Amino acid sequence: MTGIRIHASDGSRREVASLAVGNRIRRPRSRASVRVVALVVALAGSLVVTVPSATPPAVAATRHLPPRAGGYFHSLGAGAKLPTGKWCADHIHRSLWEPRRDNTTQNRYVVHQPVHLPNNSGFNHAWQVKYKPRITGNFRGTTDEIIQWASCKWGFSDELTRARSVVESTWRQSTNGDFESRSSGHCTPGYRGNPCPTSFGLLQSRWYYRPGTYPGTKKSTAFMVDSALAETRGCVDGMMWFGSQSRGDVWGCVGVWFSGSYRSGYGSYVSHVKSVVRSKPWRRWPG
Repeated sequence: MTGIRIHASDGSRREVASLAVGNRIRRPRSRASVRVVALVVALAGSLVVTVPSATPPAVAATRHLPPRAGGYFHSLGAGAKLPTGKWCADHIHRSLWEPRRDNTTQNRYVVHQPVHLPNNSGFNHAWQVKYKPRITGNFRGTTDEIIQWASCKWGFSDELTRARSVVESTWRQSTNGDFESRSSGHCTPGYRGNPCPTSFGLLQSRWYYRPGTYPGTKKSTAFMVDSALAETRGCVDGMMWFGSQSRGDVWGCVGVWFSGSYRSGYGSYVSHVKSVVRSKPWRRWPG
């Protein structure tokens, strides 16, 4: 996503206690222990022991609650070992909260598997081999669950991805942006309007910079965020066309998504994203 965005008239461009109660039955070791157990049963009728535990991963959602302040995942440094999509799907925080119900169709859509993308000239050979094959979009969930899943998978704070999605689309997967004249030759196949949108989805992926990703980035929320964060991870790991100078610079790489260049043209954009991370508007959204 680079360049100026135009808002179209149709609203486009712009969001147990283990009661798993471990009832353990122990074999009495003496008659005395038998008498103690008998006495407890006689007095209390039954003995229930509750063991405090963390919320099980991916427990069935039962409440309409927004994500907690601070989120659930943290950004990992350059070269970090990344969790698998399966592991992340099992460890996200589930909730019925959905502030963007108009995303439902795209949230449920999974692109054809397996995904085979052509090489992206913006990245080096290491990215094509190590990270491009990890892009699948193979997940269904609420908008926030998808944000968590992709953030976890690529080693980024889910709070950061929430904020980026606010700035890019206010979490609306149907957002179209970066309109260009048809004379640019950048209109998507089949689009007849003029000007035409060239960026799509939650994080506004500009289709002609990312071969093979369209229409997946428009039709599938999970594929959109998955493919975008794969690029940001490549930037943080120093795998982009401008070399290793961005290695370890998460905020600089957030800016690269906007400007296309490192340390150039994205200061106000990054400041905006940082302010949204602090204000967390999504925690005030009904869902």
